[in-house]
Amino acid sequence: MSDTNWEGWYQQVLAAVALLAASACDQVAWLEKHDAPVDEIALNFDDSAVMAPQLADAGWLTPEALSELAHMDDLLNRLTADEGSTHWTAEGLRTDALWAQIRQEADRFLRAQGATDQALPLAEALP
Repeated sequence: MSDTNWEGWYQQVLAAVALLAASACDQVAWLEKHDAPVDEIALNFDDSAVMAPQLADAGWLTPEALSELAHMDDLLNRLTADEGSTHWTAEGLRTDALWAQIRQEADRFLRAQGATDQALPLAEALP
């Protein structure tokens, strides 16, 4: 794996976290632009964060950052576990306290990484 593009993976993680940190209005606009359902926000994070342990091993993420990513993943899993809720709707993005907590955690992560101006993921990143 010596030719692994660590910077590219790191940028993908930052972009996925930036989408989590975005305001509900910006998240809804992103979803509409890419004609994607709300759960694509979490799926995008999952697709990128899968490389987080390897990024940590390669020195791109600290153990603290790795822990923060795992915590965000746990919060997203709580959304999924709560069947029958409105978490996975545009209204849920706007009003749900758990989404607000995820945004705060994601924003804190980006600030710690010095990536407060991180762009949102591009459509090419979507399946």
